[in-house]
Amino acid sequence: MTLLPEIEVLRKDLEKDVVNKRIKDVTVRSATIVSRHRNRPEFVKALTGHKIQALGRRGTYLVFDLDDDAALVVRLGSQGTLSRETASQSLGRHTQVAATFTNGGALHVVDPAKDGELFVVSRTGLADLTELTPAGIDPLTDTFTWPSFSQELRRRNAPLRGVLKDETFIVGLGDVYADEILWAAGLSGKRLSAELSSQEFRRLYRGVQEVLQEAVKQGGTDEPVDYADDDEYESGGFIKVYGKEGLACPRCRQPIRKDADDDGSDAFFCGNCQT
Repeated sequence: MTLLPEIEVLRKDLEKDVVNKRIKDVTVRSATIVSRHRNRPEFVKALTGHKIQALGRRGTYLVFDLDDDAALVVRLGSQGTLSRETASQSLGRHTQVAATFTNGGALHVVDPAKDGELFVVSRTGLADLTELTPAGIDPLTDTFTWPSFSQELRRRNAPLRGVLKDETFIVGLGDVYADEILWAAGLSGKRLSAELSSQEFRRLYRGVQEVLQEAVKQGGTDEPVDYADDDEYESGGFIKVYGKEGLACPRCRQPIRKDADDDGSDAFFCGNCQT
């Protein structure tokens, strides 16, 4: 899953480069990535010639508003991204879709895991797509209060790490941000959400806002290496615990620990100052 702050960073970064550009040619390597269309030529025809008028985000989906009441919806795969290239740039081995512009430049959809999706619909038809209306809170756009936040946590009464990763509660946190938010709040991910004190609810509420805002400010947690040649990531500089097993906790200097969570994922935390 592509995480919420990374999608917002990508949207803001691309917006200044693609808006008001007209799509000249489209290349699709895999029919799977455009499977909502009958075939690749149908998708190419639906997208070619359109001018990009705006770039928005709905949860973890990117929505390109096109002219003539059309919209391009992009769901990046678990390792996916969009990269700006020159029109003559050859496609990398993980590039699944490429669109060139009439006034130069191109946009490549890079999807190493081949689990992303693109499709073109009418803008009026966007309202009918339930996946574009997240069931959970979008902390980067939604206004939510700590009393409503704490009320929902009490209602769920489940381990905190699992609740934070639940897309019906908060959109797009994943393992990385769940661990970082719990560290910021000084809370164990195994604590039941209904058992927090008022002070702990406030700390968790602030942790969600502060961690995600900082992630967007610093360009996301991970900066991808050149996908054309390498699938690995370099960890962002402001991560406190995720992936840092054995290193000193920035707050108490005790070693960061890693344990398997109930869902089988690796949870990173400080056993000393997260209680």
